[in-house]
Amino acid sequence: YGRRDKTQWAGAVADYTRAINLWRDGMRDSPGNPGLGVNPMVLNFRGNALSQLGKFADALTDYQEASEIFTRDRQLRMASLSHANEGLALFGSGRRSEGMSTMQGLSRRDPGLADPHVALAAEYWSIGDVVRAEEQWRFSCEQTEEGCTQYKDLDWVENIRRWPASLVGDLGAFLQRKAPSAAGIAGR
Repeated sequence: YGRRDKTQWAGAVADYTRAINLWRDGMRDSPGNPGLGVNPMVLNFRGNALSQLGKFADALTDYQEASEIFTRDRQLRMASLSHANEGLALFGSGRRSEGMSTMQGLSRRDPGLADPHVALAAEYWSIGDVVRAEEQWRFSCEQTEEGCTQYKDLDWVENIRRWPASLVGDLGAFLQRKAPSAAGIAGR
């Protein structure tokens, strides 16, 4: 699906919804043998498409369900990736403190994942907490599996990793070491 074409993202949501409904219908039709259930990757994919349409609350629901399924199936890294998407959806919906809390918890549970550390660096920077921003960034660069190199490319962050625009802006300010505005700090 195209990166910037909203009609293609809407089409993706429709396709993923049909697939999810088929799984759910199959589970209802076979109560004694529910099969494998909904594929959590498809929930993540639909969440990503919903996020691209700015429907962060709906995306959050999909990411949460995917996280629960992955956790139940003991696919802990996949659960962590879904949790990171939850945090991003919270940031995207303006629920910054909840997004921070989600990313803080995830950075402790799965410290090898870069996304939460980089998101925290961007958010800490935006609220004027320079020391914690630098600590999170350094950790992401030196102690995570992915490192921080890709996160220096804001086009990648926005269009491939698909972070919400507000958080991409905060990361850009951090990377350029632009001082956060007093209005921005007070408003958070």
